Amino acid sequence: MITPQQIRGVLLEEAVLHLLRKSGYKTVDAPGGDPTLHTGGAGLFVRGRGGSHQIDAIADFLIHQPFTNPSRLLVEAKCYFRRDVRLPEVRNAVGVLKDVSEFWVPGPGPVAGRRRYHYQSAIVSASGFSEDAQEYAFAHDIYLIPLGDSPFFRPLLEAIRTAVRPFPMLPDSLVSTQRISYLRRSVREALRYRAEPEQETDDPLLPWVDLRPFLRACEQLNYVLVGVLGGQFPILLAPGEEMRLGDIPERLHVRIYWNESGWYLGHDRNHPLFSFDLPRRLFDLYAEEGNLSAERALQLKAEFMGIFQAIQTDNGRARIITFELDFDWLNQLRRRDSL
Repeated sequence: MITPQQIRGVLLEEAVLHLLRKSGYKTVDAPGGDPTLHTGGAGLFVRGRGGSHQIDAIADFLIHQPFTNPSRLLVEAKCYFRRDVRLPEVRNAVGVLKDVSEFWVPGPGPVAGRRRYHYQSAIVSASGFSEDAQEYAFAHDIYLIPLGDSPFFRPLLEAIRTAVRPFPMLPDSLVSTQRISYLRRSVREALRYRAEPEQETDDPLLPWVDLRPFLRACEQLNYVLVGVLGGQFPILLAPGEEMRLGDIPERLHVRIYWNESGWYLGHDRNHPLFSFDLPRRLFDLYAEEGNLSAERALQLKAEFMGIFQAIQTDNGRARIITFELDFDWLNQLRRRDSL
C-alpha cells in the first residue's frame, strides 16, 4: 500500500537531488550503458553482490578525484515530521550500501572489472534521527542530513507536507509502485524544465496531490551547497533569499548562530546567509574522533568548524568556496564565558 508519507519522501528526494545540481551532482535517470544499473517495473535498480535494490534517488558527483573510483550518492528521504528516523531505517541503508559496494569483488563473471563506483549513502530527514540511529550511522559511514532546524529549508518542507493530503486506502491495483515511479519522473521533469508536471486525468493520486506549491518552493530556494566540516562531516547549507549563487565570494568570513529557529551562518544575527541543521550526537562522534578538547561548545567550533569548504558548480565550471569562522567573534565569546 502506498501512503502519503511515502509520496512526501519521494518529493523530498527529488527536491534534494534537484537542489544539489549546483554542488557538483547530476541525477542518474536511466542505466544507459552502466552495467551496475537496470530498470524494472518499479523504477531504477542498483546491482549488489547479493541482489538488486530499487533506488531511484541516485546522483553522480561530476568532479573526479584522483586515486578513487567515481563517487555515486544514494539518497533516501524520510518525511515523518512527527517522529525521528530510527535505527531500523539506518540498518536498511547500511545493508544496501554494503551490498552494492561489494558487487565488484574480484571473481569470475563477464562483468567483473568493467565499472566500479565509490558508493556513498545519505539519509535526509524532515525531522531528526534517534541517538542510536546516529551512532549506528557513524559506525557504518552513513551520512545523516536533518533539515528540521534549517530555517531556510522549512518553507520547502511545509510545501511538501501540504502538497499531499491524507487519502483513503486505495487498492494496490490503482496505486502501485509503478504509479509512484511515474510520479517521480513527472516531478523530476517539471523541476528540470520549470514546467507544470504532466498528470494523467485518470491518475488516482490526482485529487490528493497538488505539486504546484512544492515546485514554487523548490524554485524559490533554487540551490543548496554541501559544506564539509573537518574534512569529513557534510552539512547542507540552505541559502537565504538574498544569497544568490553568483554573488558568493570564494572566501567568506562567517559567524555561527543558534536561536529558537535554528542554526545560521552569517556576518551577524541580522544578516544570516545560510541555515543548516546538525545531527547532534553524530556531530559529537565525528568531533571526538578528531581528538578535540573537552571544552566542547566553543573549542569544537574553533577546531572542527574553523575553516570548511563547499564546491559550487555552474555551467560545468567548478570552484571552491571557503568558509572561515570569525575568530575575533569567537575570542569575544571565550572572554565573555570566562567572566
